[in-house]
Amino acid sequence: MTLEQPSSSKQRKKLMELLAQTYQNDWQKLLLDFQAENAASWTELRRGGMLYLRPGGRGILVMRRFLGVLADRYYQLCHDIIRKYDRRALILGDRYQSFYYPEVARAAAPYVDAISSNLNANWNDGTFLRSYLDTLHQLTGKPVLISEFYAAALENGSGNKNSQGGFPIVATQKERVQTAHNTLQALVRLPYVIGADWFQYSDEPTHGREDGENFNFGLVDIHDRPYVETIKLFGSLELDRLKQTSPQNRPDASAGIPRAPADPLGQFQYGRALAHWDRERGFIKATSALPVADLYGCWNPEALYVGLYGMDIIEDAYYRSRSVPKGDRPLWTVKFGGQELIRARLGAGREPIANDPTIRIVNLSGVNLNVRKLAIMEIPSKRLGFKQLQLGDAIELDISLLTHCQAARVDWNGRFKLAP
Repeated sequence: MTLEQPSSSKQRKKLMELLAQTYQNDWQKLLLDFQAENAASWTELRRGGMLYLRPGGRGILVMRRFLGVLADRYYQLCHDIIRKYDRRALILGDRYQSFYYPEVARAAAPYVDAISSNLNANWNDGTFLRSYLDTLHQLTGKPVLISEFYAAALENGSGNKNSQGGFPIVATQKERVQTAHNTLQALVRLPYVIGADWFQYSDEPTHGREDGENFNFGLVDIHDRPYVETIKLFGSLELDRLKQTSPQNRPDASAGIPRAPADPLGQFQYGRALAHWDRERGFIKATSALPVADLYGCWNPEALYVGLYGMDIIEDAYYRSRSVPKGDRPLWTVKFGGQELIRARLGAGREPIANDPTIRIVNLSGVNLNVRKLAIMEIPSKRLGFKQLQLGDAIELDISLLTHCQAARVDWNGRFKLAP
C-alpha cells in the first residue's frame, strides 16, 4: 500500500529510507529479499515501482519492521490528539480483530492505558489459546480489555444459520450458556484482563447483515424476545469476588503427557479439532519468549500425538504470483533424542508436506484474514524407538515452529513422562 503511493508521499519516502539503510544502498542486496517490478535501480524505485517478497528471502523481516514504524506513528498521533483535548481520558487501544501483529502490539505500548482485542474462542466450548492473550500482555505490559466475545447456537429465535463466519457454535441455548461461562471463567483467571464486552445486544438479521454475517449473538432475538438463560448467566456471576481470588496454577504436560482420546485426529475442523484432547494436562509450555502458538500432547501405545494451534498472518499479495511458495510456508520440526526426526511444511491453505511418509499430519490453515493454523502430527512409537509406548516412559522432545518466511520462532523442549 505504501509503494502504491506517489513518490512525493512522506510515508513512501520513509520506507525508502528504511530500505536504503537496511541494504546499505546496495541494489543487489535488496534483490536477495525482494523482486522488483517497474524498477531496476534505487533511483527508479524512488520514482515508482513495486516490491514483492522473493521466495526464500527474509524480506518479511523488513516489512514487519516498517509495519512497526507505521504503528508507532499511528499510536503516537492518536495519543497526542486525544491528550490535546482531554488529559483524563483512558486510551483503550484500537480493538484487534482476534489477531494481531506482534510489531503493532509492541508499538502501541507507550501510547495506551490498556490494550484491547476481540476474542474469538478457538473451540466451540468457549476456550481459547493460552498464548494469544499471554503474549499480547507480555508484548505491551498493559492491562487487556476484551472488546468482543461471543457464542451462538443453532437453536435460536431469529432463524440464524450461523454460517457466514468462523465463530463458536453449539446446538442449544443451554450449551451456549456453558460456552459463554467457560470463556468468562478463563478470562477471570487472568490477572491482567480488566473487562470483557459481550457481542451483541440483539441477534444479527436472519439473512445476515451487510457482509452476510448471520449469527445468534444476541441477549435478545430480532423480535426482542430475551434469551433468559444467557441473561441469567451474566446476572449471576460474582465477577468481583472471582477476580479477587488468587489465580490457580493451571496444569500442563510438565506433570506428564496424558493418554489420547479414542480418535485423536477425529472431528478435524475449526472449533472441534483437539477439543476432545485433555488440553489442560496436555499443554506443553513454550521455552521461547512471546509464543504465537500453543502445543498439546497425548499418547497411546501405538503413537505420540502433538497438536499445534496458533496464528500466522500470510497475505497472498506479498508475492508477485499471488501464491505462497513451499519454502516460505511455516516449518514444523520435531527432534527426539537430539536427532532431527520430522520436518513438515504447513499453512497457506495447502496440504502439509513432510520428509517422512510414515508420519501422518493433518493441517487446517489459510491466507489473508484466515490467520488460524492448526495441525496434528501422529508419530508412531517405533519411529520414537519404542516397540509400544507405555505408562511411565520418558520422551525427550525438541519441537520448533518457524512461522511464514521465518518471521517468528517458537520452541518447546523438555523431557516428558507418559501419564495416565
